[in-house]
Parts: sequence; C-alpha cells; structure tokens
Amino acid sequence: MGSIAIARYEFRSRLHPQLPFNLRERVLTIDHDSRMSPRPPFEKALTVEREVASDIQAFGYSLDDPQQGASAEEPTAVWCLLRQDLYLNDQSNAFLIVHWKHALDFISLVDVIPGEGTKMIST
Repeated sequence: MGSIAIARYEFRSRLHPQLPFNLRERVLTIDHDSRMSPRPPFEKALTVEREVASDIQAFGYSLDDPQQGASAEEPTAVWCLLRQDLYLNDQSNAFLIVHWKHALDFISLVDVIPGEGTKMIST
C-alpha cells in the first residue's frame, strides 16, 4: 500500500555546451511521523539521456509484511518530509534543493530552491 510519483528533470545549459552525464541525489529525512523509524541518508546517481532524467518517488509498506501492516493502524496518517539535494556530475554544490512530503495516499512537492547559478526557465 502506498503512493508513487515521477519527477522528470530536463536540462539546458547556456554555459556548457556538453550535457551532464549524471544527476546525483542525496535524500535526507528532515521530519517524520512518530510511528516511523528514522531512515539513513540515501544517495543515488541517475543517468541523463537526451537531456532528461527521471526519478521515482515512492512511499508505502508491504501488506505481506506483518510487522509493517501491524504498525499502520491509521495508515493514511503516516508521513515523512524529505530534502533532496541534486548535483550534476561531481559538483560539490547542489544546483537544486527539493522538499517532498510523502504519505500513503499522496506525494507532494513542497518547495523547490535553486542553487547558485540555477534559474527556472519557461518552456
């Protein structure tokens, strides 16, 4: 039982004619429902293909796991707030910081903060 969302990132650079090879993410849980155990930071690299990278956001529990099912007496109330820092290739500063709220019945984008040198463009 849970929710899923797909974040799609499109890349255009005015400074560098070469596209990034990968998109790195570091995800931290910054707040969570009291019934959840804190999760360790999560890091992953996504390949950028044809100027696009996609990231799946998922939150939930397995109905087949008795321990998870038993702890979810009010499953729709379980939630967590995540901070996702996004980096291009080996850059040390995030070009984007995204805050997500994950719950069993929805995943929502809470805030998007551009890093230095990043600006939103309309398509």
